[in-house]
Amino acid sequence: MLVRDIFGKFLMDSRRGILGWMIGVAAVTALYSSFWPSMEGTSEAMGAFVEQMPQLAQAMGWDDLSTAEGYLNATVFGLLTPILVSIAAIVFGTRAVAGEEEEGALELVLTHPVSRYRVVVQRFLALAVFVALLGATIWVVLVALGPALELGVAAAELAAAALATALIGFCYGALALSVGAVTGRRAHAIGVAAVFAVVGYLGNTFALQQEELEWMRFLSPFYYALDPEPLVNGVDAGYTAVLVAIPLVLVALGTAWFARRDVLV
Repeated sequence: MLVRDIFGKFLMDSRRGILGWMIGVAAVTALYSSFWPSMEGTSEAMGAFVEQMPQLAQAMGWDDLSTAEGYLNATVFGLLTPILVSIAAIVFGTRAVAGEEEEGALELVLTHPVSRYRVVVQRFLALAVFVALLGATIWVVLVALGPALELGVAAAELAAAALATALIGFCYGALALSVGAVTGRRAHAIGVAAVFAVVGYLGNTFALQQEELEWMRFLSPFYYALDPEPLVNGVDAGYTAVLVAIPLVLVALGTAWFARRDVLV
């Protein structure tokens, strides 16, 4: 009962934040996807732009704005929602351990007969539920607006892209949670995760323009989420497995360290 309460209570205590982030993600997804009908009529102009600046267009994902899949990849899934979901996950992951430790709330939890391993794992599972809700929000909005916007993208492919986006956030949220478990400091958790998120995005985006930097893409969750083009090809099992493995490894390392260090009081 206690273990279940750790998971459930943390979600309940975070319910306002969760709802707020879901509304924000829904609004951004709806706003930028709604521009597609007007963009569809400018395919010739966008094609001319791509021909003039091919490297920049490729780096920013603008090389195929004449299709709904290409437009959604360049706006909703290539830039806006992954960043927003990553920020949300970092904030949530930071609060899961480091935030509550600095506030003194985590000490109260640890006074109960429950292992530190279970505390961190339950908070990690709460993070997984959070990013899953954000991914589901993206999918529901696009499926609901699809007929009116004439997107013409199947629900299965939209689900694959939403899953990939959620997993990007899951990676950085797990990093924030793990750094918080290791250090007990909110600033360290947010700072490290934010830096890695920025480097990951830039590494996947602008490394395309420099051949000697292309290796950076393979260190970025953005690469494993976006490179398989889930809006066109659906779920890629291998790349998805990498995106799932990253948070699992991070939380395992963070939990092992957390179990041995003193908790702030």
